[in-house]
Amino acid sequence: MPRLLYADAHAHSNPVTGMGARRIARKFRSVGGWFMAIVSLPPWHYGLGGSLEDHLKAVDITIRECREAREEGLTVSCLAGFHPAEVDSLVSQGMQPGEVARLADKVIDYIAKKCREGLLDGIGEVGRPHYKTMPERVAVAEYVMLRAFEEARDNDLLIHLHLENAGEATVLTIDKLARITGVKPSQLVFHHASRRVAAEATLRGYWATLPGKERLLEAVLPGITGEGVMIESDFIDDPKRPCVSSCPWQVVEAEKKLLEKGVVGEELLYRLNVDNIVKAYHVQIP
Repeated sequence: MPRLLYADAHAHSNPVTGMGARRIARKFRSVGGWFMAIVSLPPWHYGLGGSLEDHLKAVDITIRECREAREEGLTVSCLAGFHPAEVDSLVSQGMQPGEVARLADKVIDYIAKKCREGLLDGIGEVGRPHYKTMPERVAVAEYVMLRAFEEARDNDLLIHLHLENAGEATVLTIDKLARITGVKPSQLVFHHASRRVAAEATLRGYWATLPGKERLLEAVLPGITGEGVMIESDFIDDPKRPCVSSCPWQVVEAEKKLLEKGVVGEELLYRLNVDNIVKAYHVQIP
């Protein structure tokens, strides 16, 4: 068995108010981290507004953050998107749903362009809200997701999906939309998936990321083969909301504890942290 390495399949960084990618990468590498998928945050996290210019600046910030993490020796997959929460925020500020959809069109176009230039590796997050909101806002969020599906199909990109956790119903709707648009299951990641969503998604050939909480992993990991599953921190890098889900290094600590307790073996952890990462993100082991 090769040496055990650790990956974070979905995390955020914030160089404006948080640690920033360089410090995150250094700390993550110090505990055995080798890979991280760095995903953009909505513009307001960086102190920006809701204009097109602000959204494009947020994408460019993410690209710089990914570069800095790589400079620290971390293998990185870099993704930018148009989060469902952005739809709610912009409509709440007075923008009409149609205006938000047209804005998102331009942002997704820019992201796809940066992917073609090799500066981004995929789209994320896009999807549907997991909280109660107005129907027209859900419609716009789903429109944005379908635009992302089109770009993923045409440019062979990975997408991180932000969705409700409704088990089979969540997966069936995405499966149908993927088939209609021509997106392959291997291009879609069900981010922050519940146990039921992860089981349904991986059964159909999709990827799923599980939150790296020790209690959740202890309950779920012994019953899985690891096929299609990865582990994420969903670190938001906000000092006002420290480790909302968990920090990347806390995820590593949780996995090591489960290994020491005999809850999981090295083979399963290697599959989750290395084999599946290599397959999903098309990266090489350092």
